[in-house]
Amino acid sequence: MSFNWELYVQLADELISYQEKLGLREAYLRSAMSRCYYGIFCIARNHLIAKDIPIPRVNTHKFVRERYQRLPRNVEKKIAKNLRRLWKERKDADYEDEADIDVRRAKTALDLSKRTLEKLRQIGAV
Repeated sequence: MSFNWELYVQLADELISYQEKLGLREAYLRSAMSRCYYGIFCIARNHLIAKDIPIPRVNTHKFVRERYQRLPRNVEKKIAKNLRRLWKERKDADYEDEADIDVRRAKTALDLSKRTLEKLRQIGAV
């Protein structure tokens, strides 16, 4: 059975909601932002694979974003734009020590991932 990547978006929601331990708060929020991106990325990538589009092993994330950008419909271009925004947020959360990560920023990433999930549903990716 293959993994349901939507669960990463649900996990992000829980991480944001339950970041109760003060010392772990930022770690919860950073993890949530990362899960927002990877849940959406993997669904988008798997949709391309299902359409027999080969995915390269190098620069995979960039390839997926650019591939959606080149697709003809506006909904697909919006998916590409949202993936790019989520990717940037994920990079900050995963790599930038001094990034200002707070609840507002994590909730914005979560909202964007949920909106992108709806767009992926529109094209039959979910």
